[in-house]
Amino acid sequence: MEELVNRSISGDKAAFTELIHIIQSDLFRIAKTRLDNIEDVNDAIQETMIIAYKSMKTLKNPQFFKTWIIKILINECNKIYEKKNRKNILFDKILKFKSTPNETYTDTSSIDTKVDVNNLLESLNYEEKICIILFYNNNYSINEIAEILDTSPNTIKSRITRAKKKLKNKGGVANGT
Repeated sequence: MEELVNRSISGDKAAFTELIHIIQSDLFRIAKTRLDNIEDVNDAIQETMIIAYKSMKTLKNPQFFKTWIIKILINECNKIYEKKNRKNILFDKILKFKSTPNETYTDTSSIDTKVDVNNLLESLNYEEKICIILFYNNNYSINEIAEILDTSPNTIKSRITRAKKKLKNKGGVANGT
């Protein structure tokens, strides 16, 4: 992957495209932890790719490409989330105590296990969910997650521990750190 990053930094569009193809499923999973709407997820990923492509020459260490692009993605997800949240708060104030129907999404390729895991993850707050996904799904170390999320390793450890307790109480199994 480092060779592709170096070629991308030199302006090779095909190498950048190949890099994105390699990490696209990781980007999707990470964006999905923050954003519920599939269109928002896709917007965040697209904006991340644009920013990353335009900023490739600023990447100082090619071995940290994935960490770098995930940090960009998280920032983009947070922007979209905050924008949506502000709209929702305003909408809630207008409607007072009325509830609005939630948008639902169906994915015919999902299987029961995926649904169960997603349901368990939904019981976590964003900070816990992103830590669990980066740690267990993407195999980032505590220190790497702390760097990506711009917080301390102890905070990350606490979030993972808290998330594991919640998952265990919900019937999920989360082993080891």
